[in-house]
Amino acid sequence: DRLIMGFSVAGFSVPVFATSYLLIYFFAVELRWFPVQGYKPLADGVGATLVSLTLPSVALALVFAALIARVTRAAVLEVIHENFVRTLKAKGLGTRRILVTHVLKTAGVPIVTVIGIGVAALIGGVVVTESVFNIPGIGRLTVDAIVRRDYPVVQGIILFFSLTLILVNLVVDLSYALFDPRVRG
Repeated sequence: DRLIMGFSVAGFSVPVFATSYLLIYFFAVELRWFPVQGYKPLADGVGATLVSLTLPSVALALVFAALIARVTRAAVLEVIHENFVRTLKAKGLGTRRILVTHVLKTAGVPIVTVIGIGVAALIGGVVVTESVFNIPGIGRLTVDAIVRRDYPVVQGIILFFSLTLILVNLVVDLSYALFDPRVRG
């Protein structure tokens, strides 16, 4: 429990660029497991592409995983003290089945909400991460378009991000019916 909370506090507190540089230092410079920067296209092979995208993916995922861990813990702790959990224990259901089948499903609404909000954080993190790792992508395109004052490209990217967030929020809102039967009714 303390390990998870320590991980989540550190993961959520450290900015993406700092995490990226720490990962580069340890896994690319010291251990030489991954390239420091750059991107290998699929034409160079799937393995080379996956290796070049591993550190940027981990840098983005750490922040997101830390946020989800904190919210999941809080939601589960809130649900676990409700009356229906005591009833399930009294009926003789195992702890694992109660947690996985009933508690996590009931705690799913705030978790899914945070996942939807996290998509916006991921989009912001992509811009920084692509710059740090020198990866050609939509984040780098955004930075380059702003520097060149290419307003139509900036507007197109903002429109794309906005539509993506709208679709993610729609999917999140529709998924509430899976977790909370009161929403269906």
